[in-house]
Amino acid sequence: MVVFALFISFVVIFCTPLIWWYLTLAKYSSLEKIPGPTPLPIIGNSNVIGTTTVDLLHSFMNLQNKYGSLIKVWLGPRLHLMITKPEIVEFFLNSNTHLSKSNGYDLFKPWLGDGLLVSTGSKWRNRRKMITPTFHFKILEKFLETSFNKQINILLDVLLKEVSQTEKSIEIHSIINLCSLDIICETAFGTELNAQAKCNPKYVEAVTGFLEIFTLRFFSAWLRNPLIFRFSDKYKKYVEYLEILHDFTKKIIKKRKEEFKLLQDNPKMSEEGIKRRAALLDMLLEASDNGKYLSDEDIREEVDTFMFEGHDTTTTSICFVLYAIAQNPDVQKKVHEELVSVLGSDYKKEITFSEIQELKYLDVVIKEAHRLYPPVPLIERSLEEDCTIDGLTIPKNTNISIFLYGMNYNKDVYPDPHTFDPDRFLPEKQGDRHNFAYVPFSAGPRNCIGQKFALLELKTTIAKMLRCFEISPDLTIPPQVGMCSVLKSRNGIHVFLKPRN
Repeated sequence: MVVFALFISFVVIFCTPLIWWYLTLAKYSSLEKIPGPTPLPIIGNSNVIGTTTVDLLHSFMNLQNKYGSLIKVWLGPRLHLMITKPEIVEFFLNSNTHLSKSNGYDLFKPWLGDGLLVSTGSKWRNRRKMITPTFHFKILEKFLETSFNKQINILLDVLLKEVSQTEKSIEIHSIINLCSLDIICETAFGTELNAQAKCNPKYVEAVTGFLEIFTLRFFSAWLRNPLIFRFSDKYKKYVEYLEILHDFTKKIIKKRKEEFKLLQDNPKMSEEGIKRRAALLDMLLEASDNGKYLSDEDIREEVDTFMFEGHDTTTTSICFVLYAIAQNPDVQKKVHEELVSVLGSDYKKEITFSEIQELKYLDVVIKEAHRLYPPVPLIERSLEEDCTIDGLTIPKNTNISIFLYGMNYNKDVYPDPHTFDPDRFLPEKQGDRHNFAYVPFSAGPRNCIGQKFALLELKTTIAKMLRCFEISPDLTIPPQVGMCSVLKSRNGIHVFLKPRN
């Protein structure tokens, strides 16, 4: 009897996942004409996408090359429609219905909570409306005057010191990361971190480590499950990373709260004492103070979100743009000539907002670099309801994977896609492409709220660095480009920096 009971239990345990798998396949029978690799029961296509972030990017590109611009990919038992066709990308990004991120973004919640990146519905709309004014161009102009110029000049001093001590190439990502961290802390949170002077490797390491684990869980058939993940070899480090990340932001909020209260109690201090205004954090504290029901946890969620987006994604963007320019000396020469013509040769001199707007050639160079190295390689949506596209009915709750990196290398969209050609983005040529063929900061209602901040920091950094250094790639250490939530090189970005006279 016991043996029979064990046999029945085994059959139930074994058969239930299989029955569920075939019911899931039946749910998506309307998509049978969409090509893609044949999935295995339960694990789907997890066996073909690799185990590292580099493998993942390569496998997605291979799938695109083999199956085209609309592909079915099964990540475990979850179906993802991978899209690189601009017309379909426009449909989803412009939609006011399909605004929810896929459930894979829930893996961010232990760190970012329900911050702006992850939240949806009325909470997302209210927070978006509340936070948008903190990125007004007048505020950005003030950031440029008070922080960007100063912190990037410190960055140049750090790099000049590095160059003076070695003839080898410099790994710039880790150095620029600290500069971006100083900038976001000073501008958005009113805190002078001085990371470039003191270094803050624990926080930076924790961000990198968390994102790598996040990505592996996002695309894993097994590690999405909290119970299985808890017994994995990555769980202990994951908990350590979260503790470092939360402690870091809690200290920033605590310090600013104390300063904020001091300002409220002593209004005259704004003239002499704490002059610096933190656009984002002060707004959140004011909203909390004025009874708009922002708890300490609500504030932490948004601070964590903008700490991540404001330094890690921006660093990735700056480093890959510099690398693309380093790979193309003729382009670098033209950029340098424009910079000297508009700004002069003194790289320490403050750059103004109006001067940045005059850098037209730098603008198209950045766009082409972002095409080759999009800061965010993939974004996802979850369908709120059934929808029909190109005659196909896509069921509610389907995961839509908009593969921006792949779209940027689609030869039907960009002829000779591996060639660096800034002229693609000259005004007279942009009309040849679909408007949604280039969306490095997403588009539509859920576009990147901080893209103007990021571009201003990027342009200011490039404008100063290229007047200070001539840059060339270290061909012996090419970047190992992989797909995290942002584009990452697993071995950093290595370049030679030659100080200009």
